[in-house]
Amino acid sequence: MSRGFRAPHITDLGTLGLTGSGFEVAAPDLAGMGATVGSTAGTDAVSTGVAVVQVKPESSLTYEGSARLVRAKVSGEVTVFANRIHDNIAKQSLILPGGAVGKTLGSERITSQNANGVVFVAASSSPVLVRTNFDEARIYGVESRLEYKPARDWFVGSSFTWLYAKDQRTGLAPNIEGGTPPMNGYLRLRYVPRGTRFWIEPILHASWRQDRLSSLDLSDRRVGAARTRSSIAAFFNNGAIARGLVSGGILLPTRETLAQVQDRVLGVGVASSSLFTKVGGYATIGVRAGFHIGERQDISLELENLTDHNYRGISWGLDAPGRGVFVRYAVRF
Repeated sequence: MSRGFRAPHITDLGTLGLTGSGFEVAAPDLAGMGATVGSTAGTDAVSTGVAVVQVKPESSLTYEGSARLVRAKVSGEVTVFANRIHDNIAKQSLILPGGAVGKTLGSERITSQNANGVVFVAASSSPVLVRTNFDEARIYGVESRLEYKPARDWFVGSSFTWLYAKDQRTGLAPNIEGGTPPMNGYLRLRYVPRGTRFWIEPILHASWRQDRLSSLDLSDRRVGAARTRSSIAAFFNNGAIARGLVSGGILLPTRETLAQVQDRVLGVGVASSSLFTKVGGYATIGVRAGFHIGERQDISLELENLTDHNYRGISWGLDAPGRGVFVRYAVRF
């Protein structure tokens, strides 16, 4: 059992501007505006009645237990843990009293406000966010490792990780920036021919689908990619015209009007939604090989993602780069 804390850093204390999650403000920028914390990080947020104040440190209490097995041909370890984070620093929608349109947040003017008090600026299609000590989060996890040597020249190894996070107040995924990684694991098979200095090791890496996304993940442009009718209209009337996709108010590839595009993308009568509601699972195959030069030198080669599979992890924002080649030369002194 261990206890600890995390003090807020400069990003927590003073972010003002556009980030990967959207447009953010800090407590000092909202002095005298009657700002309160929203119930979620989305457009559906309502005021919790909690005033926006400067964030304070988080504290945590962690319980962890492990079991280990060691035998001549097999060894392994399983670790189970539970972590309670009190006063978790989260990003939530900013709620302002009615009539906020036209006021400024830093250099940005508030362009719209919904009936719940959620506000928007032109720089982002997501609601304006504020960092706050909002909730108590629980994170449960399992980590395991297994190594097996079925024969003198062969070695099998695997590792596995699983995490589950929830807000104790709602039972939903907490609004922690970066989200919660999905289950993932590695399986490798190493062959070391007897009497040689050579070895080779194929590797399989698999990651499960992550469909337990928080309201912050769903509005994050790197994950859920939230869109609104106004953001679609802004691109339709500007960027799409510049790219030759729209002419005379018609989307040329589909012959649709702006209203038809908005209804198709968002749904009839829907004001906003996320492009993605989950992060897809994937599996990649790679291979490592090496050669020992004398007693103190090694050279190794790794080929990654041999099938050139297209995938991404949570909060990456970009897909994986594809196939990769790594060469390493090591000398031990």
